[in-house]
Amino acid sequence: MKKLLRFQLAIMLGAALISLPSCKKEMEDDNDDTMSITEKIIMPAQALTVASPGNSSSQDYNTFYGPQTQMGNGHARSWINISRENNQPLAIGIEFSQGAMNNLPTNPLDFAASTFVLTLHQKAKEVTPFDHITLNWEPNGHEPNGIYDVPHFDMHFYKISVTDQMAITGAPTAPPAAGYLPVQYVIQGATVPQMGTHWLNPASPELPPTLAPFTHTMIYGTNTARVIFIEPMITRAFLLAGTQVNMAIPQPVHFEPANTYYPQQYSIWKNADNGRNYVALNNFAWR
Repeated sequence: MKKLLRFQLAIMLGAALISLPSCKKEMEDDNDDTMSITEKIIMPAQALTVASPGNSSSQDYNTFYGPQTQMGNGHARSWINISRENNQPLAIGIEFSQGAMNNLPTNPLDFAASTFVLTLHQKAKEVTPFDHITLNWEPNGHEPNGIYDVPHFDMHFYKISVTDQMAITGAPTAPPAAGYLPVQYVIQGATVPQMGTHWLNPASPELPPTLAPFTHTMIYGTNTARVIFIEPMITRAFLLAGTQVNMAIPQPVHFEPANTYYPQQYSIWKNADNGRNYVALNNFAWR
């Protein structure tokens, strides 16, 4: 099956089985605390606002990368900017090299070929709630027709392990207790095997009644009464256009796990100097 979203008194995310690839080519991993920082991820100044521990364009910080994963004619990898002054995260995200969004799989049923697991550097796990990123390429988009049926990427920032993600059966589970989802997120979809239950914000402009052309949106995911991921969903065309976006992430009242840093904004941009595309969760706050 394919990941679907259907109208059932509200737009519903439908069930799909997306299996992780049995093998992905990974490049050399610099997951070493003494790694040499050869290239920093420079955030656009406008992407770092009042909630940020500091502006990474001027603050002293290190960028730590996860291993490269082959994708299209290039690769994708995770990264995190961490302040040298106080060890606080400034931004965590995905880097797409030149060519990564070219020559992608075209068969919408070849889920293994269209799923890319991005490992996080250990330092990212120490200062954020995230464990890994699962990047799902949707060559034909998915339902409902006229909204999400365009080529796009589902970018799941998981707070659970890959093993726990794979154990999600798709059976309906209880929603989180009040306050663990943002109050805006009232559209509940079906639980997707190996993913979780997806929640949408009805104020998102691509949804009725506005029905603006879909370019990017933010989704929350749950399973067994826990929030297990947040998911920027972005079209390939929008990423390639290089348009810079800085959007607030609606915040819940309660966080689990607590006593760590959570992002309050997501940003999208292209670096004209190196031709790479970036998606970031940024402006972290202690929760």
